Amino acid sequence: MNNISSERPIVDSKDTEGQSNLPAYRGGLFDMHLLERAFVALLNHKAWVLGSLIVSVAIGMVITFLMTPLYTSTSRIEISPQSLVETDVEGAREKTIQNEIAFYNTQYSLLQSRSLAERTVRAGNLLNDKEFISLYGLDEEETSGALNSSARGLLTKRAVAILMKAVEITPVRQSSLVDVSFATPSPGLSAKLSNLWVKQFVAANLDRRFSATSDARRFLEQRIGSLRKNLEDSERGLISYATNNGIITLQGKADASGRVVERTLVAADVEQINESLAQARNARITAESQLSGSTAAFDVSANASVSALRQKRSELSADLARLRTTLGEEYPEIVAKREQVEALSRAIATEVKRSRDINSETYASTLKRERELTAELDRMTGNYRDQQRRSIEYAILQREVDTNRQLYDGLLQRYKEIGVAGVGTNNIAIVDVATTATVPSSPRLILNLLLSVIAGLIIAAVLVFILEQLDHSIRDPAEVTERFGLPLLGSIPKVEPENFSELLLDKKSMVYEAYLAAQTNLTFLTPHGAPRSFLLTSTRPAEGKSSSSISLANVFASTGKRVILIDADIRSPSLNEILEIENKQGLSNYLTGSDNLGDLIATSERFGFDYMLAGPTPPNAAELFSSSRLGQLIELLQNEYDHVILDSPPVLGLADAPLLARQVEGVIFAIDASSNSSRAIKSALGRLRQTDAQLYGAVVTKVGRRNEIYGYGYGYGYGYGYGYGYGADKNRSDDA
Repeated sequence: MNNISSERPIVDSKDTEGQSNLPAYRGGLFDMHLLERAFVALLNHKAWVLGSLIVSVAIGMVITFLMTPLYTSTSRIEISPQSLVETDVEGAREKTIQNEIAFYNTQYSLLQSRSLAERTVRAGNLLNDKEFISLYGLDEEETSGALNSSARGLLTKRAVAILMKAVEITPVRQSSLVDVSFATPSPGLSAKLSNLWVKQFVAANLDRRFSATSDARRFLEQRIGSLRKNLEDSERGLISYATNNGIITLQGKADASGRVVERTLVAADVEQINESLAQARNARITAESQLSGSTAAFDVSANASVSALRQKRSELSADLARLRTTLGEEYPEIVAKREQVEALSRAIATEVKRSRDINSETYASTLKRERELTAELDRMTGNYRDQQRRSIEYAILQREVDTNRQLYDGLLQRYKEIGVAGVGTNNIAIVDVATTATVPSSPRLILNLLLSVIAGLIIAAVLVFILEQLDHSIRDPAEVTERFGLPLLGSIPKVEPENFSELLLDKKSMVYEAYLAAQTNLTFLTPHGAPRSFLLTSTRPAEGKSSSSISLANVFASTGKRVILIDADIRSPSLNEILEIENKQGLSNYLTGSDNLGDLIATSERFGFDYMLAGPTPPNAAELFSSSRLGQLIELLQNEYDHVILDSPPVLGLADAPLLARQVEGVIFAIDASSNSSRAIKSALGRLRQTDAQLYGAVVTKVGRRNEIYGYGYGYGYGYGYGYGYGADKNRSDDA
């Protein structure tokens, strides 16, 4: 028996190439592939899909007609992050950044809170509302005034649960508006509850603000009382210390930094004496300079009377000089003027002497004043230094007084602000009140039917998914390589048994083209081309091995090859049924000792190949196949024919196929595409591999519409225009 060639079949190479390109395919068309596969799965299980849709729609309609009509009324409110009136004073309140998302989520939760529902029940007196009681099944007798506290508390809880279930909070996108809706069987009750709900929400918000303000006022009152006492104690201590230490403070002055600095009486005296001393020193220096010789003339000429006398003397001296130029010294007018000049000189000398005496007295008095002020300044400076040492404790007490006063003033200002702001402002406002609905909001027939259809599709998808998962048939013929480790030699379309022979003989038919492709792949299996001898087998009967054997024999014969087909299924022969002849003699005769091959071999004029029927059924076929005559027969036939093809029995349950596989070059395995027994196929292949049989590959038969998604359908292409039909293979002759 020849070994298989290292060259792989054409189909297998294409399959390998397809596998190598699979990632790219998935990257581009994988989604479309999944959609097509899902569509085919729905078509394969359309009965389940239609049933699920019908049942879901019917249930949806029943539920819709049984539901109680509900009427919805909606109120709209505006929730602002801050109150409308801003009362914050810079520096009086710590500034914080408001997280609006957290704020609005908090408000939405408050709108759906149990406390608001309880408040609405109490405010609306719903336990005594006959309409509310009758609509929600509350017993009127139980809600009478004679109820004890436990029974009324139970009814209140039931009413609260009803309201919380009926209310719906819907924020308006990109705004501060919120819709509050109530859906009840009564239009009037829905509007009443909606309006009552938002009014109680506004009131509850005001109550919370009032409670917060009252708490803040009480806290501030306590703190203000404590700070007032501290301020009084610190001021009392400061005054006592100043009195005991002789510290007298005057009105403070602001320094360069704007801080008010307290001034004591001693400091004020030192400052005043220092200024007086500076003035006295300046006066003494001025008087001393007037007494000095360098500035005496200037000082004297500065005297107005001396200046006038000197001016007059100058004029007389000028007149005297003029007269002397024309008159003698004894001239009376000259004598008179000379006496006047001398009198003026004496007067000037007297005035200058008097001014010098005044300057001396002034200098003496200013010098004395300077010395007295210097002594007083030294004394006051000593007192000031002594007071400075005592003022350290005074400054500490003063700072304590200032701190207490600032704290007290700040809290007092905050207390006044709270009193002015009050709780009259609210950041929640009612925009629209609810009106009575005229038409019910639910149930919605169209919406419920649409939801029923969606539910039906989901149920159908789940059912189809489960059925598809339970279906282990060969959907994709290329799966034989991944599942069973066999190259794919060909995929054969599913046809009606009565049309099989006609389609096989028609070289334009899909069947002939499919087997021609398989025959082409067989030519690449060995170095010498197609195997000289091979058999076709399958897992179980009716998987298409017999029809595939005849078809391959016909295709080989149509290419000019001398082919003989042997029906080796002597337990259940089928070749005679397909050829419509009587099974009188054949393979079993030769295996039992007949040597006249000419009588056992015949020619099919219709298909163009020679054949050997199975012959009479022997008592034990396995013993006949174990003899050496089978190998001798194949060897003799190989000398006369190009190809010897055996139609073998199925593998499972029989020992015939493994025995036959040892006598030929290789085995071709036929697999029904609709077969749902992958485990049985693997078991059959395992038995063949245990005999060291050469498995060339697999031929997938009965490929139908369910396989079109994988590119192996023949509804369009080979089968277009040839009028074949798809149907179940019921005839034994198809062997599928």
